[in-house]
Amino acid sequence: MCRLFGFMTDRPRAVAGAAGEDLKTFHDLGRIHRDGWGIASWQGEEPTVVRDPGPVMESTRFWPMVDALVTDQAMFHLRLASEGLAVTAENCHPFRAGNVCFAHNGQFDKTPAIVAEASATSDYRVRGTTDSELYFALILGNHERGADWPESIMAAARTIVDLVPQGRVWALDCLLGTPEALYAFSLAFPEQVPEKPEGYFDLHFLRTADERGRSVRISSQGPESPEWTLLTQRTVLRIERGTLNLSTTPWQRSRRARSRLEFTSQRSYP
Repeated sequence: MCRLFGFMTDRPRAVAGAAGEDLKTFHDLGRIHRDGWGIASWQGEEPTVVRDPGPVMESTRFWPMVDALVTDQAMFHLRLASEGLAVTAENCHPFRAGNVCFAHNGQFDKTPAIVAEASATSDYRVRGTTDSELYFALILGNHERGADWPESIMAAARTIVDLVPQGRVWALDCLLGTPEALYAFSLAFPEQVPEKPEGYFDLHFLRTADERGRSVRISSQGPESPEWTLLTQRTVLRIERGTLNLSTTPWQRSRRARSRLEFTSQRSYP
């Protein structure tokens, strides 16, 4: 399981100052999530992605990069590798396809059906061995066929829930960044991992404004401030670049989905 942090401002700003203590709190989660880190940031339409399989707490690169980073959109990822998956740069997030980047917190079984579906539905070439990159490929395939990004994300989640055996999907929380917007999606089945603390799979977002401008942050660590808003499960949040307008898209059940009884047996919290 991993940790996510997304950041968007109304104009390019120095991330270290604008994200402040929230980014420091996120970084310190690297004491547990030690299997790599990554940053995606946008300059205009083009993202730059840096990924490192080393522990972020031991990195001599992370803070110098953050201190030099000026952007209006960025996402950060800390990896705790699933059992049996290699700790390599190819398996670190965010993943990139053109000007789109993706990061995932969660886990699901890499069944032959999922591997085949990801290969058949997208032109994206999977380079690593993670379930997360298959999730990204499914999203891209949906978008290639004409779905908007919120529906592309949720349709990929429905496919995973449909094709993976019951009880073998833990969480599908993710961030997806494009030149136009940053998207966050929350879907988890915490009863599958009772050893994790309550709220481990929650995503929260925070809107701020001061004399320097406005920002929106998304985080999967437990924010202590009541000003943070919980992202409703099975919902995509869209943050429009530039305006920072927020919109949400709720889950729609697919015809491909499991029966109602089978699906609701893996109930996520509200």
